[in-house]
Formats: sequence, structure tokens, C-alpha cells
Amino acid sequence: MAFWGRRDRLPDRGIAGAILVLGQGAPDPGDSLRLPRSTWNRLATLLVLGLVVSPLVFALVLEPELRTSRGLATATQFVVYPMVLAATILLYFSFRVTGSTVFAWATLCLAIVAVQGCVLAGLRARRPGSFFERPGWILVVDLAVGLLMLLALWRATRTDLPVDPLGAGLVAGLLVAGTNVSLNHYAPELPMTSPLVVVVEIDLVLVGLAIGRTIYHWEGFPRWFLFRGGLGALALVVNRLAICQDDHVVYHSIAVVSGVTGAVLMTTAAAANLHKDLVEQRESLIALSDQVATMEADERDHRARLHEITNSISSIAVASSLLHQVDEVSPGKREQLEHMLEAEASRLARILSNAGGALDGPDSDDPDAPERRREELDLDAVIEPVVVSHQALGRKVEWQPSGCRAVGDPDAVAEAINILLDNVARHAPEASAWVEVKHLGTTVEIAVRDDGPGVPEEVRRRLFEWGGRGPDSKGQGIGLHLAHKLMTEGGNSLRLESDRAGTSFVIGLPAAEEAP
Repeated sequence: MAFWGRRDRLPDRGIAGAILVLGQGAPDPGDSLRLPRSTWNRLATLLVLGLVVSPLVFALVLEPELRTSRGLATATQFVVYPMVLAATILLYFSFRVTGSTVFAWATLCLAIVAVQGCVLAGLRARRPGSFFERPGWILVVDLAVGLLMLLALWRATRTDLPVDPLGAGLVAGLLVAGTNVSLNHYAPELPMTSPLVVVVEIDLVLVGLAIGRTIYHWEGFPRWFLFRGGLGALALVVNRLAICQDDHVVYHSIAVVSGVTGAVLMTTAAAANLHKDLVEQRESLIALSDQVATMEADERDHRARLHEITNSISSIAVASSLLHQVDEVSPGKREQLEHMLEAEASRLARILSNAGGALDGPDSDDPDAPERRREELDLDAVIEPVVVSHQALGRKVEWQPSGCRAVGDPDAVAEAINILLDNVARHAPEASAWVEVKHLGTTVEIAVRDDGPGVPEEVRRRLFEWGGRGPDSKGQGIGLHLAHKLMTEGGNSLRLESDRAGTSFVIGLPAAEEAP
């Protein structure tokens, strides 16, 4: 007898528990009793039926002595209860997948029934005379075990099973089977005609009906699963009652039909449910993986935006400090600083308002993100505030106005140049840097060069990846990734030139006069 229960009492098991909670919910009263095609199909049912029936056919062909109703009923027991044991193992896998306490108790109960059934089949085949002299004792033991199982199922949603259900079920099944064997050897005769046995039979039918009803009213499972579980449990009760009756073709026929029915229902229900749980777990894992990826992308966005904001605030702070040094700043320098301060403040405001932020662009995953600005640029006006801010920090940066005009996002271009100059200051603090602008046909190139030690060969391959940095770098590997993303999102380019001494990064922009 198999028993299933709610999946809403899942133990706290970290990510696994969180994953399994995603697919929960009470069964819809309108659920069909038919197995859904997405979970099971007729071919699979026929396969299970074939696994039950084919050994019987081979046994009848190979052993003429089994070609009687009694022989067929005995042979059926050797097929039915191993199949019930297979259903137990499938149910145990479902317990391991879901962590449901009810699945644990169900595995325990079904294992007891399977082991006991296998042992009784051997006892019936080996000692048929003794078996039919004391069949009442088997039903007495079944009634006691059935009552305990019913109690366990009633408490299953509120009580955890502290032991491994499959191992405990196999041990308990052997103990129950040993009790049956001992009673068959040493107990007084208890024929099926005894009044006590008649009362036990009636009570066993009532317990079987109660178990089936309990199964069918579990919450958290589709009705097709509950129906097969409850009906399969009742079929196995009928099988046990029929197999213990006197030697008659009617009882033998009932035992064969009920045993095959119970085994098929139990196995198909357990297999279909395990398939459903595995599919749900896979879908939940995919959904969880997507959520983690989204969280990681958001975290990268926040760190990239913080990188932009930090650079802008640093430039503003330095310019503000220098502007307060009245006697040390020449009028021309003051004008440059004021222009830089105004430009950086405006860019910071756009970053904070999500206009021109690090990762807001047409290629962003956010459908509500504003499109990257694309306009004609006076590159001198874009580059000058950036160069001035780095010079204000005491860095050696040279640049000459070029008068070139290009097409792109001014904030993205300014931030990319700012990152490249900052990269020079971080990795080659004693080096000098140059910003050179050239008009080459339909393209304007902005080169940021330095005379430092250059980029190690092992770092070049992953230079623009998130976190790509050398083993001795003190940076986070964000800046160059962000600069590359800022340029490529806008349809521009950023590359590392390796044929020069030092380091040379080149930004490529469309020339303004060639823009469509």
C-alpha cells in the first residue's frame, strides 16, 4: 500500500528547499483523473503492464505445473510484489527530490508491504499445506500493520521521519514477514472459517477503504495521482484477502486481477509522479538560475554605475578644492577647472537620473532603459574636461585640441577616456600618458597611450572581461570591461594595440561628416 501527502511541509534545506517550494499548490478540483500526456502516456503504461504480465507468460510456458488457477495465483505474487518494491524505490527517489515528509512515510509503508508480500509468496509456494492451515494469522498481522500504517499516514504531515525511509521500511518488512513465518510454523491453526478471521477480514476491508480515502484526500497532488495511489492500495488489500482464501478458482482469479491491477497502478503512479517532480525541479532550477544570473547582472550594473559615479565625484572634488586656492590657480586654469566642474556635474546628474548611465543603452536587458545618446560631438569639448581633471590630480597627461567631430554619446566617450587614463594611473603611476585624436576617412580614432610596462600577454586575452586583471593588479577588473561595453553598445569600438611600446588603447567613432 502506497501513501502520498502534501508537499507543503518541506524541511529547510537551503537552496534545494527553496527550489521545491516553487512548484507547490493544492490540487485543482477540476483536475482530470487521466494521466496528462506531458507526464505519462499509454505506451508507458503498456510497458509497465508488460513487465508484470510477461514473466507470468514465460512461467506458464516453462512450467506446466503452474497452468492452474492456483499455480497462476502463486506465480502472480512473485511478480506483483517485486513490482511494488520497484514502485517503493521510485517513491523513495521522489522523497529525495522533494524532501516531503509524507513521501518518507509513504516509502516506509510501501516497503513493508513489498517485503512482506515477497516473503509470503515464497511461503505459499514452499509450504502450501501449512500456508492454507493458518491463513488467518496472516490477515491478523495485516490488520495490525494496516492500522499502524493508517495512523502513520494520518500523522505524516505533522511528524518527520527520523530515519531513512527505505532502509527502515526494508528492515520493518523483514520483521513483519518473520512474524508471519513464525506464526505459520508455531501458532495453532486458524482457518478462514473461524469467526475471528471473518471479523478480521471485515476490519481489514474497512482499513483498506480508509487508507484509500486518506490517500485520495491528500493536498498538494493532482487527482490522477491520488486516484491511482488510493485505488492501488485498495487493490493490494483485496489481493491479500483473496490469496489467503480457500483453494478455489474464483479467489485465485480475484488474486491475479487485483494483484496485477495494484502493481500497475502503484508503479505507474510512482513513475509518473517522479517524472513530474524531476521536470518541475529542472524548471525550478532553470528559473532559479535565471534569477541568479539577473541578480549578478544587476550587481554588475550597480558596481559599474558606482564606478562612474566615483570617478565623477573625484573629479568634482579635486576641481572644487583647486578653485578655492585663489592665489595658486591662474585665471586660465581657473576657467578650465570651472568648465570641467560644470561638465562633470552635468554628467553626474545624468548618471544619477539613469540617462547615460554605465549600462543603460539599446543593448541593455532592461526594456525601459533609455536609448544611448547619439549626437554629433565636438571631441575637444568632450576630452578637455577629462584631461583637466586628471591633470588636476597631478597626473602627467598630454593632449592637443584636434578640431575633430564624431558621432556618439558624449558621456560614454568621456567615461571611456576617463577609465583609460585612470587605468594608466593605477598600473603605471610613473608613466606619462597621451591622448591623440586622428581623423582617418570615415572614422575618428581616439588613442590613449602611455610609456609604461605594457599589458602582460596572459592578461590580454581577457582584458575586457568582467574581473579581467593581472595577478598583481589592485583593481577590480571593472573599468576596462565598462569602457569596452560603453563603446560597443553604441556601435563604436575599443581595442588594445600590441605593436607599440607601453600600452595603447584606441577608441573608434564614426566621423561626423560621414554619419548617415
